[in-house]
Amino acid sequence: MNIILYIFRFHLVVVYFFIKLIFRQKKQVFLLSRQFNSPSLNYKMIIEELEKEHIGYKVVCKKITTSINDSIRTQGNYSNTQGFLNKILTNLKGSLAYYFSLYEQMAIIASSKVIIVDGYNIPVSLLKHKKGTKVIQLWHALGAIKKFGYQSVGRIDGISPNVAKILKMHANYDYVISGSEGMNPYFAEAFNVSLEKVLAIGTPSVDYLKRKDKKIEEKIYKKYPNLKKKINVLYSPTFRNDKKYNYEDIINNTDFDKVNLIITYHSKVEETVNDDRVTAINSSDFSVFDILKVCDYCITDYSALMVDAAVMSKKILIYVYDYDEYSKTNGINLDLFGELGSITSKDVKDIMKIINKDKYDMKTFESFKEKYTPQIKGKSTQALMDLIKRCLDE
Repeated sequence: MNIILYIFRFHLVVVYFFIKLIFRQKKQVFLLSRQFNSPSLNYKMIIEELEKEHIGYKVVCKKITTSINDSIRTQGNYSNTQGFLNKILTNLKGSLAYYFSLYEQMAIIASSKVIIVDGYNIPVSLLKHKKGTKVIQLWHALGAIKKFGYQSVGRIDGISPNVAKILKMHANYDYVISGSEGMNPYFAEAFNVSLEKVLAIGTPSVDYLKRKDKKIEEKIYKKYPNLKKKINVLYSPTFRNDKKYNYEDIINNTDFDKVNLIITYHSKVEETVNDDRVTAINSSDFSVFDILKVCDYCITDYSALMVDAAVMSKKILIYVYDYDEYSKTNGINLDLFGELGSITSKDVKDIMKIINKDKYDMKTFESFKEKYTPQIKGKSTQALMDLIKRCLDE
């Protein structure tokens, strides 16, 4: 597989050499994503500000297919050439569509002064760009609860060292946006950059989370009138390769006389919950950020959603039934039991007892919130825009 990747890299380098000669660099911002097929909340908020400032921009959101992504990661077990090719061929249409989109991406990169990405992007990290090009990594999460990027290279749930080296994973970043000073060291490790390049200004989504929006709440209550009564508890775990989300344990230990249990799914999750007592909400209806606005508690595991919930002052509860195993396979940055011990448990009964008896440790929560949420009050979007304009003027 390494040989195929080297050939792939070499041909992109050659193609990009000529593309740079053809396309002239403009004072333009390029928002590029392979996480989503349409602009994320962060991108939408940036675009809104760019238009206000009359700054030119381009947007390309092309989500990489699961088969392509898994075929180059260790957990997919496709480290041999035959397995790699077989996996690509199973979704040939998607693979070709993504491949040809790389040409469009390279052309826009060559003609832009500022590039914004929300994850690893092949042409951005792999290629040598024109002088003056600035790349901003606007990671799609405020926090780094679990290890990712370079922190997880070689782990069972991470990427192989060879692939990371050949494809120059997370390279060429001039700035990395973090959610807090407390998270900066983890972002620096994950993206393999110096601490000086990590800016704890938060993402535009922070401003959205802090914004009061009665219209959104009214829409949610209109579709789910039951949420107007009782305590609203959201269960939203991170994506897991083993697909073990323990929905049943949560449901079986919920006192539905006191609680409305809401479940949201990660975009990669295909499993659904069929229980009339549960309010299962699809992301196509409302985003998890919107759902948080009507919740009292947020139960999660290793997801950075706990930081988003803390931004909104929603009580977080950490349910980590596989803490020891997950620490070995993926790795965790925060000592959850050390920092959030009173609201963290491997046993769902302990989690539900806190809700049912209303014995939440606000002191621990406030300490977490102060350490790991952005301290720029409602000005994260403006801080990012100031950075963009500074890069355009350099």
